[in-house]
Amino acid sequence: MRRLNILIATTLCLLNIHLIAQSVGGTTSGGTQACVVSGSGFLGLSGHNGTSLMWQSSTDGGTTWTNTGTTAINQGYSNLTQTTCYRVIVTDGAFPPDTSTISCIDIFAATIAGTISGSAVSCTPTAAGTLTVTGNIGNVLNWQSSIDGGATWSSIANTSITLAYAGVAQATIYEAVVQNSPNCTIDTTSQATVTFAPPSVAGNLTLGSNDTVCYAYNSNTINLSGNTGIVTGWLSSTDNGVTWNVIANTNTTLNPNTLIQTTLFESIVQNGSCPGDTTPSIVINVLAPPAAVDAGTDTTIDVGQSAQLNGSGTGIPFWIPNTGLNNPAIYNPIATPAGTTNYILTVTDVNGCLNADTVVVTVFLPAFTGIVSNYFSPNGDTINETWYIEDIKLFPKNEVFVYNIYGQEVYTKKGYTNDWKGTYNGAELPDGTYYYVLRFDDVSTIVKGTVDILRKK
Repeated sequence: MRRLNILIATTLCLLNIHLIAQSVGGTTSGGTQACVVSGSGFLGLSGHNGTSLMWQSSTDGGTTWTNTGTTAINQGYSNLTQTTCYRVIVTDGAFPPDTSTISCIDIFAATIAGTISGSAVSCTPTAAGTLTVTGNIGNVLNWQSSIDGGATWSSIANTSITLAYAGVAQATIYEAVVQNSPNCTIDTTSQATVTFAPPSVAGNLTLGSNDTVCYAYNSNTINLSGNTGIVTGWLSSTDNGVTWNVIANTNTTLNPNTLIQTTLFESIVQNGSCPGDTTPSIVINVLAPPAAVDAGTDTTIDVGQSAQLNGSGTGIPFWIPNTGLNNPAIYNPIATPAGTTNYILTVTDVNGCLNADTVVVTVFLPAFTGIVSNYFSPNGDTINETWYIEDIKLFPKNEVFVYNIYGQEVYTKKGYTNDWKGTYNGAELPDGTYYYVLRFDDVSTIVKGTVDILRKK
């Protein structure tokens, strides 16, 4: 009897051990790394104990979890755009649930190689500088360079986002190879170039004429030659190069004129982005002003009268204009101008330089008293062929208007000189009476009257 009781107790104990077996979450597997543009697969569960499975996912590092709806041993995933972790809640019957280990799919952003800054143009035989990758997503695997326009490339063992180069003696293209995790595709940056340009050469300046000129009355041409690059400006100095003034001229020639003091000139030349170069100076020497010239005192005469000009100076004189002068090449000519005239006395000194002064001879015009012809006969017989106004040439600033009997203007002229033959627009006007108005700028007189055209007379 005792043995039977022991057997029964042992059996019940064994049954109790089975009944109290707890839930075991087990171990998940399949965690990996993937790129955002790829990534699909499965995670598995093993070593668990329980009949009820519920997969959960978290995208915030396990702070919060969401049921995926999967109750099978395997959990599938695809097209993940961010790192996602998975676990399983395992429950065995009425026992408390247990949680599996966690497996994560680490998602990396797609590789973006970015761009390279630092392209340069070297104006020296060899180039040195630094290139920098910006805007990249991923790490630099290496740099590479090409000296044949990109046909072939040489790898440069450098994983930094910067590349320092030196001693480069020919045009070279550079780019960097970038990858954001081994699961993402490789990308290559934009290209940077190191090229070469001839350095700026200013060249030399030459003068189109003598380097010594007259005070104020001068002009010259400065020519640039032998330059490499374009002219960006000119410089001038009147204090022997202590200070310089900028001349806004980008031509290879410069035309300084009316200089009044000795002046230095230079030209600035730049080739591309290379530093500018400046020519050696060229000088234009300016002679001292010629001796003073005096054209005399302004005077007033009546029309038809004469006045003697009283000029003075040192050198050879000449008067401009020479009309109305008995001799324009002496200091004291007799002037008989038809109207008020500004006479300029120019004197040429031993250096061939001019100085000048002006005198005004005012011609007083009395009131017009000339007789205006009241008829003319433009018939080709050479007698009385044009309309004649007496003394009209003494009033060169005149203006005439002629009208027909209907008030239509048939002729007008400023500075009439007794030359109208009775025509209108090249055609002969009919014989008859016409009305005229005669005005003068220098006097207030206005003359009106009639004139007949009589071709048959």
